[in-house]
Amino acid sequence: MWVTQVIDGDSITVRQTDGSQMSVELCGIDAPEVKQGEVPAQALSNEAKDKLLNLVAAADNQLMIIPVAKDSDGRTVAEVMAHGQGEAEISFQEELLKSGLAKTQLGGGVKCPNQIAFEQTQKIAIASKTGVWSQDKRN
Repeated sequence: MWVTQVIDGDSITVRQTDGSQMSVELCGIDAPEVKQGEVPAQALSNEAKDKLLNLVAAADNQLMIIPVAKDSDGRTVAEVMAHGQGEAEISFQEELLKSGLAKTQLGGGVKCPNQIAFEQTQKIAIASKTGVWSQDKRN
């Protein structure tokens, strides 16, 4: 699979080996939304999108997409990873959470296989007041 578009911090479009396009929503996280029409962008949305772009680039576009479900819009909800050093795998969800550029997503009926790891990673970002966790809650 080849990433053809990074839509925002938690959505990509990939070209499958048969040439068809697939919309992928990163399972278990919610990143700030980019500007859509008249709806303004949320704080840190561009940073979240840039982080995902950088993760794709660092992986040389060689991703592992592990489908979990389909959402109500027909997108594939999946865990997305890349090969790291040695045998290590890099979870895109955990990288976004670690940077404070996404929050774990509760509900939606989809339970990601690594949800507990996502929640632990988010706790670290909260404790260090990183990204969205550094924002003033009065805004």
